[in-house]
Parts: sequence; structure tokens; C-alpha cells
Amino acid sequence: MNALELLRKDHSFVRDLFNQFEHITAPEKRADKFAQIRRELYLHCRAEEEIFYPALKAMDGDGPRLVLAAIKEHQEIDDLLMRASRLKLHNKGFDSQFETLTELLDTHLAQEEGEIFRFAEENCSPKQLEEIGAEIDARRRTLDQEMAA
Repeated sequence: MNALELLRKDHSFVRDLFNQFEHITAPEKRADKFAQIRRELYLHCRAEEEIFYPALKAMDGDGPRLVLAAIKEHQEIDDLLMRASRLKLHNKGFDSQFETLTELLDTHLAQEEGEIFRFAEENCSPKQLEEIGAEIDARRRTLDQEMAA
């Protein structure tokens, strides 16, 4: 699958998880959904940082600048996830952290699907996007297996 299609699919899935979480009231189900969000974001971010971003960073033009900004946003997302995970899900502080996380994630995904994906489309051949997509998919599966072990 084309890297951009694969990443858009991931983005849609993560957005759906966030939406589901916001509608869950049962504490145990909220905890399970939050754990799933953390796992999916970890898999997605690591695969992007290890496969997609290095490919873009190696290209002339805005690649390095775009990648640097995206990695910074990933770090902010990781930090918010860590802070939120230290709080009880019924704590008002958790809700505040989760709301901030949701806003940051929305901004990051919009930026990525806009400027970063446009850069990739303009600078990668369809074959390159397919190859990067296959690498991302393989890396996600490997990371997922490692987490399950």
C-alpha cells in the first residue's frame, strides 16, 4: 500500500479511537481504550520516525524542516500521553491533559496530511511511496509483535 494511503488509514483509525474514548463512561472501558490509544500512537509514531521521516529528510528542499517539526510534535504527544497516563482517568487533570492531547494530535495530523504529504507526493515516485508503505507496514507489525511478547 502507498505510504500516504497507509498513514491516512492510521490517522483515521487513531481519530476514531479518540472519538470512541470521549463517548465511553465506564471506567474499565475507558482505561482499555486509553491503553489502545497509547499503543496505536506508539506504533504509528515509531514507524513514521524510523521509516517515513528519514526518507523525507534525505530529500532536497523542505524535507528536513518538515521532519524536524513533525518529530517535535511527536515528542509533545509522547509527553502528554505520559503525563495523562500518570493520572487517574476520572481525575479532572486527566480530562484537561486528554483535551490538550486531542487538540495537538488534530493539529499534527492536519499538518502531516497537508504540507508533509504534499511534499512526499511532489518528491517521491509512486514506486517509492509503495516501497516506503511496505516498510512502514512491516515495521509496525514488528513493533506490534515486540510489544505483545
